[in-house]
Amino acid sequence: MNRVRRALQSLTTVYAACGVSLAIGLFFIFVWAPHPWSWEGFDHYHDLALTLATGHSFPTLDVPWGYAYFLAFFYRLFGDHPAVPLTVQAAANAAIPFLTYRFASGWLDRESAIAAAALTGVLSFNTVYASTQSSDAICTVLFMLASVSFATALGSGRDRRYAASGALLGLAAQFRPNLILLPVVLSAFVVFRRVRHWPRHAIVLATAAALMLTPWIVRNYRLTRELLPTSVHGGVQLWYGTLQVGPYLHSRAHNPRSVFEGAAFDYTSLTNVPLIVSAMPKACAPGAPDRVTLTYWTDRTPSHVTLVGMRAAQRFVFEMPPPNGDAVVYYHFTVSWPDAGEVSTPAMGAGDPFVYFVTGDHLGDQDVHGDLVDIFDLVRAGRAAAWHEPVPNADRLHAAQIAPDDPKAITALLATSAFPPDDRPAAVLVHTENAESAVNMHFADGSSIVVPKQWSGRITDLGFAGSAALALMHAHVRVAAVSQRRHAFADAQPCRELEEILVNDVFYRHEPHLMRRYAALAWDNIRRNPAGFAAATAFRASRVFVISGSDDPFTTQQFAHSAVIYVAATAVTLASFVLFVAGVVTVWRRHGQGVVLPLLLVVYVPLTLAPVLTNMRYSVTVQPIVLTFIAAALVAAFESLRSRTALAP
Repeated sequence: MNRVRRALQSLTTVYAACGVSLAIGLFFIFVWAPHPWSWEGFDHYHDLALTLATGHSFPTLDVPWGYAYFLAFFYRLFGDHPAVPLTVQAAANAAIPFLTYRFASGWLDRESAIAAAALTGVLSFNTVYASTQSSDAICTVLFMLASVSFATALGSGRDRRYAASGALLGLAAQFRPNLILLPVVLSAFVVFRRVRHWPRHAIVLATAAALMLTPWIVRNYRLTRELLPTSVHGGVQLWYGTLQVGPYLHSRAHNPRSVFEGAAFDYTSLTNVPLIVSAMPKACAPGAPDRVTLTYWTDRTPSHVTLVGMRAAQRFVFEMPPPNGDAVVYYHFTVSWPDAGEVSTPAMGAGDPFVYFVTGDHLGDQDVHGDLVDIFDLVRAGRAAAWHEPVPNADRLHAAQIAPDDPKAITALLATSAFPPDDRPAAVLVHTENAESAVNMHFADGSSIVVPKQWSGRITDLGFAGSAALALMHAHVRVAAVSQRRHAFADAQPCRELEEILVNDVFYRHEPHLMRRYAALAWDNIRRNPAGFAAATAFRASRVFVISGSDDPFTTQQFAHSAVIYVAATAVTLASFVLFVAGVVTVWRRHGQGVVLPLLLVVYVPLTLAPVLTNMRYSVTVQPIVLTFIAAALVAAFESLRSRTALAP
């Protein structure tokens, strides 16, 4: 027992913990890894880093830039050798026990601080992530550096310490976006603590963090005309979190509302930026066209405007001015061939243009003028047949010889878009069940669409089950194209038309739009079940500290002996959480308000992550502080045992 006490009083233990952490990290990299991922990790950072290393720009907004550029630095110097940055990660991670000791020394006794370093050196999950390409590995180091710098600043009152902690936190947010608000939280902590010169210190900290974020914000604004301080991934994460409620608390994959991820229409919610359209000649084209133009107009500005395409590799690219509001955009292409004159895509040109929607109505019927036959027409046909409701834009459907109140006719028409000829029988509408509260349409493959009588007009009010029903949800046919097929177009030249028509497919248009769409889906789910979402959020606040495994491959990663390992991991992390709580109580009793800052840093993680999809991986950032509380509890227990032993006869 005296030997243990001496170890807890010697800095040699701290340095030994750093050495153990490095040895474990290198073992995980070069001998055996305890995770199912390779060196290249699981978030595609390897591919992003290779792109950057070859001189290309950062090709996404979905993840922040920090870790990709960290890897790219080594790839640029040493080539595609992941072992090099991983070794650097392991070395950086080996500093965490020392940083933990430095941070803990400000609010714990020496023995507890050294014990915290020892536990971190042996038990830190960051050592696992340091052996694969994961942004958590470097982020944890930056976070602990920032924490030490901030704690030192509180004691010294030096502006440069506050500036350093702010800069480090701003940089850390480019590795883990949920840290974006931490500089604000710590600035507020300075204000409420009323330390000397607190207004200046709070401003210095927040300004330093903002300056670190500024280059990324400026880059994103130039691309999107939106303020994006980190990534756009929060939208989908929030939506995932709203799917994990009630009976689906442990897996969003089985929630039937997950079918609404894909949109029913081609559209964008970005109204104030240009639309980027591209297309390419077909493989069967007899050579290269001389010239490609795009003619467009909108329901807001009916005059036709023609743009000349710019070549980009095999594609022709056009940029339409922003509509600056909701709009329906109509467009077609004209291709000039050296031996065949001009050919339109679609074949009838302005008589059958492509239709694209610009609107913030993510879940409603965007086809406000009835230019398409789509899922909303099928729903309204079912409602008309069941409850004799009027059908909007019925005159346009009648003009194209489409029965607007016949669900079978609408289904057959949509099947031509949703399925190849051999598969269309699966989408045959077998029968319709009319009830007082809903219409249930059944299809030949056993799938169904449920249409409630009380309908807000949102597609998310409907129920979809089965392949044919889901395919019909995304199918649409241009009304003008139906007339075209019934009146054969003699001059059609399919091989001279364009294909792979894309609108706003570039990442700086597509990803911000998806962020908005996922946010709309998330708020729709919350609106339907606010109590369930609140309960799920509370559950995830504690779940972030406890591993929860499953044998469902759609829920958790499966690997050899995963069932046994998950059970053991749950038991260990649950026991750790209990010890953490005991440590908080111990520190509060012994050190009073000294517990506030470290506890604030730990609590910040579940508060910012609990509403979204999360798992224990996201607590790795603050795990050194969690282990510090555990160390305090264990040292207190050790001292109590030693006292009882000394008093024993």
